[in-house]
Amino acid sequence: MEEKNLYIKIAHWYYTLGMTQDEIAKRLSFTRQKVNRIINSLVDQGIVSITVNGYNTSHVNYESALEEYFHIRQVIIAESYDMENDFLPTLADRAAQYLEAFLQSDMTIGVSWGKTLAAVIARLPYKRRSDCTVVQMVGAQNITGDRMLKSDEVARSLANKLDCACYMFYAPTVVDYPETKTMLMKERTIRESFEWMKKCDVGLFGIGQLTKESTMFQRGFLKEKDIRQLLEDGFVGDICMNHVRLDGSWDDNCMENRLNKAGMDILKNIPNVIAIAGGADKTDAIIGCLNSGVVDILIIDDLSAERIVKTLKLS
Repeated sequence: MEEKNLYIKIAHWYYTLGMTQDEIAKRLSFTRQKVNRIINSLVDQGIVSITVNGYNTSHVNYESALEEYFHIRQVIIAESYDMENDFLPTLADRAAQYLEAFLQSDMTIGVSWGKTLAAVIARLPYKRRSDCTVVQMVGAQNITGDRMLKSDEVARSLANKLDCACYMFYAPTVVDYPETKTMLMKERTIRESFEWMKKCDVGLFGIGQLTKESTMFQRGFLKEKDIRQLLEDGFVGDICMNHVRLDGSWDDNCMENRLNKAGMDILKNIPNVIAIAGGADKTDAIIGCLNSGVVDILIIDDLSAERIVKTLKLS
């Protein structure tokens, strides 16, 4: 009876409180393998039953529709609880849960920057992956206030969570003159950064929109005339600072020779590109990035997914 009570407690910790197997093992002075065996036995012992409820009200149909339409591997929809203007916490929670299981040993992980990615990494538990490497995929920014918006801080924070090495990209995000970028690309350390980007197994990116509300504009990296020109050229958003049109094309970008970041050629060769995005103002940006063909896994809030499905008349 004492053993069964312990198993019930472990079930409560794991399924109700969301504790990790490592946390449970530490609390009980068990090995993680022992905790894993106990958790895997809970269904057979009748302590836990697994049911799939509410298919008609779930997001499975939206996930499937988006996966099929965009030919991407997986769409994961986070419940926003109808909080249109405050979806980020639940989106970041869901993304962190997914990444905790997805990130494995000996991975090279590229990251961009921004509020969404910072929120996700802040929610990741510490999980020792010392043989992994984190790679900064976009240039550095001078941002006052919230330091976690900066690309170097995002990369460093993820490396700290995984207790692994971090390869920094020491170039400014945006330069004023194309000649500056040309000169930077001749530097050995900059060329080495791009070699690391090409080794990435995983890319973690947010999706940006082209409006005055965008982080790029608010932080002064894009001027009003830059946004106006990009919009006139048909661009609707960006992934890892690569601007895309609604149809997914990215050619003839007036900003391309002034931005320091991993290009679409690099992103297309990353086996697992994970985009995390949401918000009413990003519908076209998300569609454009998905049409580009670089995204393998999309994590999105339910209201944004519904808008995309209705925009594309998929239901």
